[in-house]
Amino acid sequence: MAADGVDMIVEVSPAANAAIDAAVIGRHGCVAVYANAGGEDLTLPVRDLMVVNARWQFVLLYTAPALAKTTAVEDIGTAVASGAIRVGQDAGLPLHHYPLEQTGDAHSAVEGGAIGKVLIDVVP
Repeated sequence: MAADGVDMIVEVSPAANAAIDAAVIGRHGCVAVYANAGGEDLTLPVRDLMVVNARWQFVLLYTAPALAKTTAVEDIGTAVASGAIRVGQDAGLPLHHYPLEQTGDAHSAVEGGAIGKVLIDVVP
């Protein structure tokens, strides 16, 4: 429960979730959008978001600065190693590993709706 709203929302379907995002975002909160399931146009309740000084940040990893990506990978690795971010079956996020030679199978798993994260291991 977040009585004062949430600080951060990671959004993959902004058009479908704009109303709920606006309803739960806390003061000075941020909605980080990195996907757009379906490509719909996005309409935001401007006044409601302005009142709490919410920020919408659109992220395209391909054009993010190299240093930002390197720092993010290091920070996430540290968070996973320390247990601050949990992954795997016990955390409800199964990991599906594929060797590089089976990239096609990994892609098929994603297209088939695999639950969890599909990973391609480039080093055995």
